[in-house]
Amino acid sequence: MRFPRTAVAEFARKACEAGLMVGSEGNISVRVKDRVYVTPSGVLKNEVKPENIVVVDLEGNILEGRKPTTELKMHLALYAKRQDISAIIHAHPVYTLALDMAGEDFSKPYLAEMPLLLGEIGHIPYVPPGTPAVGEALSQESEGKNVFVLKRHGAVTLGKNLEEALNLMLVLEKVAKVIFLAKNLAQDIKPLEKF
Repeated sequence: MRFPRTAVAEFARKACEAGLMVGSEGNISVRVKDRVYVTPSGVLKNEVKPENIVVVDLEGNILEGRKPTTELKMHLALYAKRQDISAIIHAHPVYTLALDMAGEDFSKPYLAEMPLLLGEIGHIPYVPPGTPAVGEALSQESEGKNVFVLKRHGAVTLGKNLEEALNLMLVLEKVAKVIFLAKNLAQDIKPLEKF
């Protein structure tokens, strides 16, 4: 089946075009039944082709392709915990990371799209990238949340499909950019009281 490979490669390029991923960083996966189609390790995301996509089973055994992303265990842990999702995007969006490093916890609804589109944003304390601890921390916090900021690391969005996961990542980064700009214009930005 070629469609999942094509979709993952296409969304990797879209994430690059939107500035969410640079070079070989970030990773994307989609689950189809008992297979996970995931971006490979070390390949520039704007050059990923369908034939580069790695296919693994739900235990992480490689069925087709070369070395998968170092964050494969994170993807598998989330799929094991959340049967309602079929797509995961992990990126390193610049404004989201800048606000995280400055101490923003993303819990204050500065804009209507935060509660309405993003829902509760999970904030994951720093754990070393590429380790099983990333998946463990995310799966523990994943109930009822589809958007996460990983301290000093990046962001993860979950969706029923790749469109939904990418939309959440795009909205998160747009919100972060607006907050960043507003706080540079006026330090005392108040969150919404009603939405």
